[in-house]
Amino acid sequence: MPSTIIKITLYIFLVGLTLFPASLSWSREVTDELGRFVNISPRVQRIVSLAPGITETLYALGLEDKIVGVTTFCDWPARAAEKEKVGGFINPSLEKIVSLRPDLILATADGNRKDTVRQLERMGLAVYVTNPSDTSGILRGIGHIGEITGQKQQAARLAAQLRRRLDDIAAQIKGKEKPRVFFQLGLEPVISAGGGTLINEAIERAGGINVAGQSAARYPRFSAEGIAAARPDIILLAPMRGDKELKAAKAFWEKLSVITAVQQGRIYAVDTDLIGRASPRIVDAIEQMALIFHPEIKIRKKTED
Repeated sequence: MPSTIIKITLYIFLVGLTLFPASLSWSREVTDELGRFVNISPRVQRIVSLAPGITETLYALGLEDKIVGVTTFCDWPARAAEKEKVGGFINPSLEKIVSLRPDLILATADGNRKDTVRQLERMGLAVYVTNPSDTSGILRGIGHIGEITGQKQQAARLAAQLRRRLDDIAAQIKGKEKPRVFFQLGLEPVISAGGGTLINEAIERAGGINVAGQSAARYPRFSAEGIAAARPDIILLAPMRGDKELKAAKAFWEKLSVITAVQQGRIYAVDTDLIGRASPRIVDAIEQMALIFHPEIKIRKKTED
């Protein structure tokens, strides 16, 4: 029995050497967005991303070559589909992650399970957790990821470009009348995005009023009567499964002809991935909505940044 224990201990030690050639004395301690202390290599070379928004941020920072693993939901940019998959957003394979020998794992508090993070930590892996709750948080997160991956300057440039685009929208919609907006996430039952969500803040930045914004629930359910009572001027849809779901949603709304937005045909689809991911593309979503709410404004071209 003692010899077996010795063999197991030696095996774990050797695996540790293989996975983590740099000792903690060569790492640096940083604080992630949950206030956790994480020891990270000063020269990150192998990154696993556990969220689509994080993957998009890594690509935007020019870190494609250092990404060794992503989730099955990480599908943008298209090149992300070529990366090794570690499983789903909520249930990634720990075995697969370990086999990729990452020196940095990036997770998000809004989606990845705490238990997943804890298990990876127990294995001695560096897990940095992001926690963006709004657009400003996304911009700060870009800076944090740039800092720990050696892309600080690139992150600063990207964040500055995104802020200029947001400021440009804010300047153009200032003083304009704000339409009342109902954002449909689910259909059976009808679910919207309440206060404290990224979607709510994005609607406000685009110059609209989220009719579900005062709800105590983050994702409240609505009856047809409740929607009518909210008096939306505009209805936004975020179909999850393509054209079939979009057609079903439009058929649903056509039955509610008492609603002003339906009467005027002001029902629009917004790319779910743009509005639902904490990534640099949230600004694209805000620009799209701003043009829907205020079609007279002009959107700065990205090349003008």
